[in-house]
Amino acid sequence: MKKLLKVILGLGIILAGVALSLLLWITRPEAVKEERVEKLPTVEVMPVELRKVSFKIPSQGIVEADRRVRMAAEVAGKVVEVADEFEVGNRVNEGTALLTIDKTDYETALAQAHATLAEAQAALASEEARAIQAVRDVSRLSSGVVSDLALRKPQLKSAEGRVESARASITKAENDLRRTVITAPFDAIISSTMTEIGSYLTPGMEVAEVFGTSPYEVRLPLSVDEVAFLNTDAEGNPTGSVEVSTSAAGETRKWTANIVRTEGEIDRATRSVHVIAEIGADGSGKGMAPRPGMFVQASIPSREMPDVAKIPFSAFLDLDRVTVVDPDDRIRFRSVKVVHREGEDVYVSSGLEKGDRVCVTELPDVIEGTRVSAVLIKIDEASDEALSSPRP
Repeated sequence: MKKLLKVILGLGIILAGVALSLLLWITRPEAVKEERVEKLPTVEVMPVELRKVSFKIPSQGIVEADRRVRMAAEVAGKVVEVADEFEVGNRVNEGTALLTIDKTDYETALAQAHATLAEAQAALASEEARAIQAVRDVSRLSSGVVSDLALRKPQLKSAEGRVESARASITKAENDLRRTVITAPFDAIISSTMTEIGSYLTPGMEVAEVFGTSPYEVRLPLSVDEVAFLNTDAEGNPTGSVEVSTSAAGETRKWTANIVRTEGEIDRATRSVHVIAEIGADGSGKGMAPRPGMFVQASIPSREMPDVAKIPFSAFLDLDRVTVVDPDDRIRFRSVKVVHREGEDVYVSSGLEKGDRVCVTELPDVIEGTRVSAVLIKIDEASDEALSSPRP
């Protein structure tokens, strides 16, 4: 009896398990089939616009005077007078007397030269009379060939030469006397003085250094490529205006200069060309005027270039490739020609077409052909994005 109950209980348990399994199978939930959606990276793109542009070429240099000379004594002597203007920093006009050398010896030399001229002229007059008498005597006493010596022609020529020599001595003596006064060679500012009253000068001894009051020049180094972007005249020489500036006391002062020439050769050490810009002493600006020795920044406008695209630096994959998004929303790499970079703006002359979508979002380890979700932004927004997160 006990065995029968065990068998019946076991069968009951088995049947209950089978019934529970059937119930679970019947009431099982139906799985909903969904299509797999590919999650694409979102990138910002900007449309390419080709324009006629002119960019600023930066440079820097030091203001120098157009003319700077070291004045020297031309005659020897003791300095007996020094002008009040003969001080460093003073502005003097052309011809202003700065130093006077003792004139005594030179006045004496001039007087002696005049006396020598008077003697030579007297000797010449006497010789001319003898020559006239010689011609008369020869014509009366001789009918043959007469030598120049008999006619006193050599003696007359010698007397004339002594007169000319005496006159030249007077000219030299007058020049030496005039050179005892050392004057400013042009409108200038005294940079340094090297003598004082009572000192003895010899010919060639330096007495002062002066530089012109106007105009000043700025020597601006540019690369060979940058020089090719400058405006030129009919002969191909660089021309145009330059904005120069400097900072002092928390303020930036600006002046306008003009390109006047280049130095004509390429610097072998730096492979650069130096452009000379001329700026007036007043600087054509406000506040402090430019002065020699002042360090300035320069901004030179380039010539206008057609069909150039300006894109942010964040769009670059490396130095000469940018990332673009094609019409199928796939990443493509494009080789471009960069003509200039100004801050975070890069000017591209070839490699891009109007309407191309340039990717301005940085994608690490990007693979060409990757599909993306493109969001169009404006050019101004792209520039702001480039400034806030430039690509390394």
